[in-house]
Amino acid sequence: MKYQIAKTTRLGNRVVNEDRIGVAEKDHTVLLVMADGMGGYRGGQIASKAMVNRMLRQFKRSKLPVADPASYLKDLIADAHLAVLRAGNEQYPPIEPRTTCVVCLVQDGAAWWAHVGDSRLYLFRGGKPFLRTTDHSKIEEMRRKGKVSEEEMENHPQKHLVTRCVGYQKHPPIPTVSEKMPLEKYDMLLLCSDGLWGPLSEENMADALTQNPLAEAVERLAYQAEFRSYPEADNISVITLRWISNEIEEGVEEQQVKEPDVLEQTLDALDNAMGKLGG
Repeated sequence: MKYQIAKTTRLGNRVVNEDRIGVAEKDHTVLLVMADGMGGYRGGQIASKAMVNRMLRQFKRSKLPVADPASYLKDLIADAHLAVLRAGNEQYPPIEPRTTCVVCLVQDGAAWWAHVGDSRLYLFRGGKPFLRTTDHSKIEEMRRKGKVSEEEMENHPQKHLVTRCVGYQKHPPIPTVSEKMPLEKYDMLLLCSDGLWGPLSEENMADALTQNPLAEAVERLAYQAEFRSYPEADNISVITLRWISNEIEEGVEEQQVKEPDVLEQTLDALDNAMGKLGG
């Protein structure tokens, strides 16, 4: 397969980064994962980290390509939900951290994705927005019922209330899973947290992706989202895959990935320590 990947995450105007992102490739199959820990509950960063780590670990153990991608994604989320519950129970005192997520599987020239909450996937085709996931949120339910307009959604007080999540013991996650989406040359798959899509329009995203090299476009989008939402900037995370072709050749994958730096790794260790102390 020929493709390019770029990803980045920013703290925004927050003390802790509760977003986590992950990418894995094996046997001509790619998994993209984005989780946004819920700040309204203790340990959002614990939930998102447990979820992403578990998904990547399970993917690396899987027989690929996947025979039934839709069922596979559902199973990944269900398994990660249990990992989040375990991570919460390991804290002292035990907590119930929660997270939203979006995950995408790419194989055989096609993509499948699943999401829970308001973490989103966008598909850009021909340089324009083609589709996106529909949020599991209170405001989205109100919009579908005609109670609020698109304009009113922007600043509505219930804008960030999600109706589904991972890590809630009484209500296991119910993901929405896509149909098979055959990929066309130069399609762009973009997974992101609400820290990115909140301040930016689909047109903003499309412009950056079409006018800049992929790694630069991702950094530019994260910067714009942080700048526009300052001083209330949330954590901002994004993963983008630019599809080129399904040709299988050695060494054709081009990955432009911003790796976690020493500071980010140190903060992760601090997050875990704080969680175990009940902070």
